[in-house]
Amino acid sequence: MSAILSRPQAVVAAPPPAVAPAARAASQRRHSATFLQRRLHPAADVTAPGPARRLLPPTRAAAVEELAPAGSVDIESLEYVDGCFSVQGCLITAASPDTVYQVLTDYDSLPRVFHNVESSMLRQCPDSGQKQLVQTCKWAFLVFSGTFVNELNVVEDAPSRKLTFSLVESAFMKEFVGSWDVQPAADGLTKVRHCLSVKPMVAPPQKIGDLSKKIFKKQVMGILEDLKQELERQ
Repeated sequence: MSAILSRPQAVVAAPPPAVAPAARAASQRRHSATFLQRRLHPAADVTAPGPARRLLPPTRAAAVEELAPAGSVDIESLEYVDGCFSVQGCLITAASPDTVYQVLTDYDSLPRVFHNVESSMLRQCPDSGQKQLVQTCKWAFLVFSGTFVNELNVVEDAPSRKLTFSLVESAFMKEFVGSWDVQPAADGLTKVRHCLSVKPMVAPPQKIGDLSKKIFKKQVMGILEDLKQELERQ
């Protein structure tokens, strides 16, 4: 955030009293030093006598992010804007980062891990050589349910343990971007963050979409719970 300084109003004042050149130079040096100190240390009281107050560093509690216990599943953000659902969820697990990443990239086993995946097959695009994942997924909304096929580009970043999916073709979704980010955390735990941005082929109106967020949240919680249970079996 940038600060905006208002331009001071012009004030007509009496001319300042005459000051000897040496005294005026000394005064300018004192004012310049004071102005510079205020700019560099705005919290310090430079006009009071004695040494300036020292700025104390933030407390450790404020500087360190509090980590949830192992097994915790949480939805950190959820929104519905312009027909697009976006969600970010987090899982804290005692499994190692390498174990988590291996489970997520074992594409043939995904139907066993995730309840909403009926089939999963990895292939390579003959033109670009890009890895592509073809999945048959289940969907449910109120009393309706069914399956749909997704073709997704897959980008693996094994050193960073990051995995990104983007839509190639789907009869159900107009846009889809998903990612997994696996990072070591404090106390030997692992933080797994899952992000999804989905725009259905037929987007519901905003009011209905706001109600549908709860269903979407429940589905993403289910994905994280499925992964949690699989890691506990490892």
